[in-house]
Amino acid sequence: MLPAKAFYLIRHGESEANKAQIAAGGGIDSPLTEKGQQQAKDLAPLIASLEVQPTVIHHSAMQRAADTARYINDGLGLDMTGTWDLREHDIGDWEGQPWAPVMQDINEKVEPPNGETYWRFAQRIQSAFTDVLESEDTEAPDFVPMIVCHGGVFHAMGLLYEYGISEIQNCHLHYYEPHPEYGEFPWKVSVFDIEDGKLVKKPANFCLSQALEDII
Repeated sequence: MLPAKAFYLIRHGESEANKAQIAAGGGIDSPLTEKGQQQAKDLAPLIASLEVQPTVIHHSAMQRAADTARYINDGLGLDMTGTWDLREHDIGDWEGQPWAPVMQDINEKVEPPNGETYWRFAQRIQSAFTDVLESEDTEAPDFVPMIVCHGGVFHAMGLLYEYGISEIQNCHLHYYEPHPEYGEFPWKVSVFDIEDGKLVKKPANFCLSQALEDII
């Protein structure tokens, strides 16, 4: 599957397509809304408070992810790399359609007409993530990339491990730590909420059972 290395993963800020509730996969390069820009700007100064600091940023080449990465990187000054294969799922004839019926088809596992199959998308993401996670000296213990991409990427990761992923909010920072003992989904995933101007670390909703095992 993926190399067992820690990384941050974040979906882009609100896009114009998100606001209009239309489907925009890898075929529509929808820009950020003013709200989406502000979401990234609000997060940017809080990154410095993270216990584990990102050391490099990799992002989807689509403008909604690239601009989110750029806003987040203000003040950090990290090297940034845009990667075409980190783009959102190419959903073919669903591009530009109202989101509600498309989401219903997705929930029913209908393959995107004239688009990428779910498995082909997942394999593309697996390859892109592997390139990112193996892009630095494996002997460097402090290498922790931040990957800025799309909601579909989270679900592609879930498909790789046959593990269900809940809805991912815009500009919601996640931290993945490898934990082979967890079995089918060998990652401990934390999310960071912004509360009273601070980042608050919590277990991701789709890993709550793992968090309970840690407590017990």
